[in-house]
Amino acid sequence: MDGGMGRRGFLEGALAAGAAAGGFADPPRGSQEARPGAVGPMPVGKLGRLTVSRLIAGGNILGGYCHSRDLLFVSSLARAYLTEAKQFEMLALYEKFGINTIALDPGRLKLIGKYRRERGGRIQTIAQVYEDKNRWENPSWEGLKPRIDRAIEEGADALYLQGSYADLLVRQGRPENLDLIGKALDYIRGRGYPAGLGSHALEVPQACDRHGVAPDFYFKTFHHDRYWSATPKERRKRFCVDGPRFLDHNEYHDNIFCIDPEETAEYMRNKTQPWIAFKVLAGGAILPKSGLQYAFENGADFVAMGMFDFEVMQDALVAQEVLESVKDRPRPWRG
Repeated sequence: MDGGMGRRGFLEGALAAGAAAGGFADPPRGSQEARPGAVGPMPVGKLGRLTVSRLIAGGNILGGYCHSRDLLFVSSLARAYLTEAKQFEMLALYEKFGINTIALDPGRLKLIGKYRRERGGRIQTIAQVYEDKNRWENPSWEGLKPRIDRAIEEGADALYLQGSYADLLVRQGRPENLDLIGKALDYIRGRGYPAGLGSHALEVPQACDRHGVAPDFYFKTFHHDRYWSATPKERRKRFCVDGPRFLDHNEYHDNIFCIDPEETAEYMRNKTQPWIAFKVLAGGAILPKSGLQYAFENGADFVAMGMFDFEVMQDALVAQEVLESVKDRPRPWRG
């Protein structure tokens, strides 16, 4: 581009022009235009021994994975954009705006380690753990334990059983699978790390309750369904034992991640463990203020949310604004 305008300048100018043309009352998501007032400290809570920002970075974007329905080019575009230099820039921006933790796939832990070494970064990691997918039909401790050990060796600060993996373990309807979940949580705790339970389906923590399996924290999907493409309630399939192998959001064309938000909020109300809500924007279908407001007002203690570099500042500002506005909520803050 001539005139010395770089990519960021072009993006910011285009977004500003779009806002003016479209009559936005506030800058659209992705604009780096700050709202009035300086960025204050991000509120934090406790996750075991860790002090964690209430807004956590979601790690899917870091690896170039985006929920995009049938827009097949989106993940390829993200991976092309996210060079290592850009990934490091994103991590630095998270820290700059008070987001001190990222939840991610263990395959990205080496990148975080390199960022820490080369850039002096201090961002903490919550790593999802699961068996290699070719073992999911017959899950076992022999398949899961090495993945836990590797995540710890590569620098994870906390670990949780991945949502789709835990969904499958419960869906298979085998009592030994619930024993496996309990054994994994106990092992992670025994190694000195907070041990979490992930899920898309509410039936997963409910089944663990019945089996006497308790995590240190929950990592559960949570979003409202007030967006135009949400699957109608009458078409939502309930989680069922011995059902299809992947009866999750893909059954809804990658469009809905929490089919029962009211029941989820009610279930979590009496839980004393911290709850990290994820997919609060339904894969990009809900605006940040709406998704964050719903999650925090209805009981979530932390929110894990994917953010590109050009979204970080505004999302951090919105999170602070929302957290400051949440006064009386039915569930006490945990963590």
